[in-house]
Amino acid sequence: MKKLENFLDKAPLWQVFIFGWMFTGIFTFLLFQFFPDGTELPRNWFVNFKIGFFMGIPFGLMVMLTSSMSRKSSKFWDYAEEVEKLIDEAETKEALQSLFDNEFQTLQNLQQGHPHGSKLKELYAILKTKYKYAKT
Repeated sequence: MKKLENFLDKAPLWQVFIFGWMFTGIFTFLLFQFFPDGTELPRNWFVNFKIGFFMGIPFGLMVMLTSSMSRKSSKFWDYAEEVEKLIDEAETKEALQSLFDNEFQTLQNLQQGHPHGSKLKELYAILKTKYKYAKT
């Protein structure tokens, strides 16, 4: 399980797509080939293979997209911790303004959804409050 997690976090996205495509394609093939449907008709393995092949493509894309979004989210949270430490360490208005102009804007570009937006609002409130009471 650790190897799979490491693969999904570090492998190039095209390899993640191939993995997702193969995994879901084989699963779909096996499902159509061996799942009992109540009839005793012979099963055509080639038709079931084609179904698995083509059904694997969208699911492979979904695995790739999910992995990509997870990577970007991890990158956001790691960088948010760094920015928060920098805000805590900053003492002057110039340092805080520099943080807002550079690091905070970079972090804002990494935002993807509501949890990220909430963290950005929190960091902005801390930054604004600290700027208000900081030395010149």
